[in-house]
Amino acid sequence: MSSLDLEKLNPEQRDAVMAPDGPILILAGAGSGKTRVLTHRIAHLLAEGKATPDQMLAVTFTNKAAREMRERVAALVGTGANRIWISTFHSACARILRHEAPRLGFTPDFTIFDEGDSLTLLRRILEEAALPDSPTPEIARARINQAKNEAVSPAHFADAAAGGRDLTLAKIYQLYQDRMRAMNALDFDDLQFLTFHLFEREPEALARWQGRAAHLLVDEYQDTNNVQYQLVRALSARTGNLCVVGDEDQSIYRWRGADIRNILDFERDFPNARIFKLEQNYRSTKTILAAANDVIRNNSERKVKTLWTENGDGDQIVYYTGLTERDEADFIAREVARLTGEARVRPADVVVFYRVNAQSRVIEEALVRRRIPYYIVGGVRFYEHREIKDLLVYLRLIINPADALSLERLVGVPPRGIGARTVEVMREVAADAKIPLYEAMGRLETESRVAFRIAKQASALYEWLRDLIGRAASMSVRSVLDEVIDRSGFAAYLDGLADGPTRKQNVAEMLAAASAFDAESGTGGLADFLERVALVSDADQVNTAGGRIALMTLHTSKGLEYPAVFIAGMEEGLFPHSRAQNSDTEVEEDRRLCYVGMTRARELLYLTNTLSRELYGTRSESRSSRFLNEISTERMRRIAPERERETSLLRPPSRDPYIDYTDSQLPADRESGEFAAGTRVIHPTLGRGVVRKKEGRGDAAKAWINFDRGGIKLLVLKFANLRPIAD
Repeated sequence: MSSLDLEKLNPEQRDAVMAPDGPILILAGAGSGKTRVLTHRIAHLLAEGKATPDQMLAVTFTNKAAREMRERVAALVGTGANRIWISTFHSACARILRHEAPRLGFTPDFTIFDEGDSLTLLRRILEEAALPDSPTPEIARARINQAKNEAVSPAHFADAAAGGRDLTLAKIYQLYQDRMRAMNALDFDDLQFLTFHLFEREPEALARWQGRAAHLLVDEYQDTNNVQYQLVRALSARTGNLCVVGDEDQSIYRWRGADIRNILDFERDFPNARIFKLEQNYRSTKTILAAANDVIRNNSERKVKTLWTENGDGDQIVYYTGLTERDEADFIAREVARLTGEARVRPADVVVFYRVNAQSRVIEEALVRRRIPYYIVGGVRFYEHREIKDLLVYLRLIINPADALSLERLVGVPPRGIGARTVEVMREVAADAKIPLYEAMGRLETESRVAFRIAKQASALYEWLRDLIGRAASMSVRSVLDEVIDRSGFAAYLDGLADGPTRKQNVAEMLAAASAFDAESGTGGLADFLERVALVSDADQVNTAGGRIALMTLHTSKGLEYPAVFIAGMEEGLFPHSRAQNSDTEVEEDRRLCYVGMTRARELLYLTNTLSRELYGTRSESRSSRFLNEISTERMRRIAPERERETSLLRPPSRDPYIDYTDSQLPADRESGEFAAGTRVIHPTLGRGVVRKKEGRGDAAKAWINFDRGGIKLLVLKFANLRPIAD
């Protein structure tokens, strides 16, 4: 027994922490303390002398999760914690590739391209190649990313191509990889893909990193894709000391390559594996947890487990149905104002989840009307703002002068008169002399095709950059940025823009980030700074201390928890998504997504939907999500809209996809004509009735109809299939 205090762990957690060497699967339900178990296992292995800090690698998926794990391990083990390698998959692979780059034809100072860079390069390739059946740059990028996540090389992609468009894609994939190599650049997916190929082709390199990961711990194993699965198997093959933590019920990234079979088939892949289940939830109330269990038990692709908690019952789940998305948004804003006004929660304690980004606009408008501060997670990331990217290309070129894409952006910001024609001449010079584009810029003074004034500008820029490249290794990141802003005229350029003050604030924030990085790392850390910037994810934007409520898609919600959670758009065709309607696999994926969203809530959970929703410019009648119907009615209290007052009308839960209304709840009639008030109609399902009220025009027209057998219903006329009939 180690000297580490394990008494605060529950019995199942303790068993997992103290398990002997070998493959281990820890099935950790939502809120069951998986990070505590992982960090205590690391500390236990060290305390027992089973591993040294230099023999451990723990990988997870977000910088936020990795940072939290590092902090917790440091609190447990003290001295030596900084030698334990705790990282995201992508950061770990970047570190490996920096060491092994020459084996793959790169130099250690390679640039990591973001999505925008990749699309820019693909657009150019597609324009130049002019191949038949060429896809859009976005489709080409998605297919290339998919291939890399499945560990498929350009050659293998071509071998598997059935012809036509697939063969075209194979050529584009190869051209893209060739251009990337020429620029000494990797994209986000290359980091894992090329590490996998390194391990396949270089046994010596694999052996070195197997020693560094003699004890491999993997968080969120259910989210691994094929190439990550292959990396885990390769790194753990020598010692077999693999500990994975995950929950198949929280596997929600199939759309980006995650394979739920990796966790479901763990015992098949590792026949001697020990399995531990963590089912005690420390986060949510009994009511919230029971409702989440109601939903997820309808999935078939899962291991049997039921979460439980010693927490209290808590409030019932609020289920609100609005007439339209505006009603839904107003209700959310009203409830947020009430909860914060009564000091039941702080603004930072509240999150609004939605299935697709298009849902956020009307919610934002409702929050603005009530002056409720908010921020969007997964919107434009800080480092994707134009002025920030304009500065980053200078830093990228300083580290990697072969990065032609960065140079082409750099020469135009601030404007120097170096336009597209001059850049084209630079490309031709570079191709003829077989030199990087950066070197070609330094030769423009000898080019008659370029005006003397422009050539002088280019030459002066080249000389300054060459000098800065030579000095940057001994400079802090902040010092490099200060010189770039000063010498390039960037500050004056921003002053001339209409939104210059806002952009200058962002630049000031970047300078502060550089100073903070320098305080951690000292001088010469420019490459590390750029790597950190390149690997920022949506989850890293979450800020629970800013006095604002958070808005985000459900896919961004993993690993988070809030006292109050709203999930908007609980409707068929939206959640579950329309593409899931004919696919059990997709329905189960969205059900897991619903389960993840519900289990983010600690105390209060609101589920909302509408009777009619306009999305992507089209209004249609809505039906309640099947996920709502899977929740026991005793766990929910139903609220229907009442426009005339700001109080809510409580109604008993109903399985009916329509909402019943009384005359007092109907808005004023706004239009006459066909289906005007008083018109007798017949509906194929609801039968005969009379129109009581009507509002809206064209596709947005809707009517409240008093049916002979069903009472008053709200229908969108475009989709209602109504027919007027004689009295």
